[in-house]
Amino acid sequence: MNKGEHCDPKPAARLPLFTDCREVNGDVACPGDSGYSTIPVFGRTLRLRKDSPAIMLMGCLDELVNLTNGIRLSFSNEPKVASIAAVVMALSMQLNAYLVQGTQERLSKVKIVETLLETKISDLCSSYRGDVGWIVASTPEAQAIDGVRVKLRECGRIASSMLDKYPEADNIIKVLNHADKLVAQSLYCLGGKVYKTIDDVTGALLSSALDNNT
Repeated sequence: MNKGEHCDPKPAARLPLFTDCREVNGDVACPGDSGYSTIPVFGRTLRLRKDSPAIMLMGCLDELVNLTNGIRLSFSNEPKVASIAAVVMALSMQLNAYLVQGTQERLSKVKIVETLLETKISDLCSSYRGDVGWIVASTPEAQAIDGVRVKLRECGRIASSMLDKYPEADNIIKVLNHADKLVAQSLYCLGGKVYKTIDDVTGALLSSALDNNT
C-alpha cells in the first residue's frame, strides 16, 4: 500500500450473540432495542418501556447487588462490613426474583434473608451504648455501608411508585424500608460520628474545611 492510501479495516471477529439476540442483514438485533422490554412482573408477562417503574426497580436492585458485591470484595479483611454487604446483596437478589415471580414461596425466602440481616445488625450493635442523633460516617467502612443505605432508600422510592398498579410492591417496600433502617443503625457501630443537631454537623464540617486551608 502506497503512502497516503487507505483501506477498510478488517471486520472484527463476531462475538457470540446473546441467546435472545439474532443477526438481521448483518446487524445484531436484541430485545429492548425499541426502548421496550417484555418481562415478567409479579408473574405476569408485560411489555413495558425501559423507564417504567418496574424495570427501574429491577435496575436499582441490580445496582444494589453490584454495589454490595464491590464492598464485600473490597472489605474482605473487615468481616463486619463484608458480612453486612453480603447479606444485603443476597436480599437484593431475592427481592428481584420476587419482583419477577411474585410467589409466596419466593417472598418467604426474602423474609429469611431479611431476618438474617436483622440478626447481623443486632449482634453488631448489641453493646452500643452511645448517643443517637445526626450521624456522619467517619471511617471508610462506615462510608461504604452508608452508600448501601442510600441505595436501599432509592430502591424503596421506586417501589413506592409502583403501588397503584402493582399492589404486591407493598411487600418490597416494607422489606427495603426495614433494611434501610437496619443498615442506618449499623453506622453507629462502624465508626459513625454522632451530632446532636444538623447545625452541629455543619459547624464541624466547616471548621474542618477552614482548618485544612490554614
